[in-house]
Amino acid sequence: MQWAAARLRPTSQWHAASVALLSPRLHAAAPVRWASSKRGGSSSRYMQRQKTDVYVKRRSKSTIDEDDEMGMGTGGAGYVARSAFKLIQLDDRYKFLRPGRVIVDLGAAPGGWSQAIVERVRRSKVAKTPVFALDLLPVADIDGVASIQGDFLDAKVQAQLRKLVADASAATATDERGFVDVVVSDMMANTTGNPITDTEASLELCRAAASFAFDTLRHDHTPKPEDARKSRPPSALAASSSVLVMKYFMSHEADVFRREVLQPHFHFVKAEKMDASRKESREQFWICIGFKGRRPAQSQEQAEL
Repeated sequence: MQWAAARLRPTSQWHAASVALLSPRLHAAAPVRWASSKRGGSSSRYMQRQKTDVYVKRRSKSTIDEDDEMGMGTGGAGYVARSAFKLIQLDDRYKFLRPGRVIVDLGAAPGGWSQAIVERVRRSKVAKTPVFALDLLPVADIDGVASIQGDFLDAKVQAQLRKLVADASAATATDERGFVDVVVSDMMANTTGNPITDTEASLELCRAAASFAFDTLRHDHTPKPEDARKSRPPSALAASSSVLVMKYFMSHEADVFRREVLQPHFHFVKAEKMDASRKESREQFWICIGFKGRRPAQSQEQAEL
């Protein structure tokens, strides 16, 4: 879902800001705020475009009937956004949406990803855990989804979300071992047409989503030799390990972020371009599997090298 940018860090500070992500105190110190996308013209156009999108209308009748039987509340209308197909295609490849997992959906409105998640994790008699969704805009009323409306970059909103998830999963919001299995983020700032501004806006949300994931994802407590990990397909690893999925804009800065922030924290990180994404779009998705826990923070001198 799109978010409108109000204030951005200067591009020259990007490297230091990315490394600063490793500090657990990022939530309280985040200087960026985002205006509600309700006031953004591009967000209104985005919502209107979903109503006529061919992907949104492409669900088969059999799938819709199954959803109605499960009480998903879609009313046979199909997914509310084309973005649902991007997540479905990603899960077809890596199989990380499994019954019984604790899943958080960031940038969830209008609700396409949450619909897809519920559809996948509830095809089982395993005890149902709600999907937890957050966005500036209201999320569609979907059976099995507990949603919060608010600014994700507001520390109080993040604390509210952590507490909601922790309480439902019988954990504590400060559990250092982690209590979330999967964090997915479809957050994206409204585009301005300026590649530098749009890239920085995208990365600002990725930093925040990654920091939230670092605070809440379960640690991979079963380390294995690197050669053993390489012998296992990523889908086998994702089925039993913590996972972070984030949308981003392709850029050199994004490549640096992946190398210096994501790869040290996960056993497997890969960029994917989904067929459901528009061909002209610069968006891709990072799939990060097997959270190792927070890495020691680097010094400011190291960050400036």
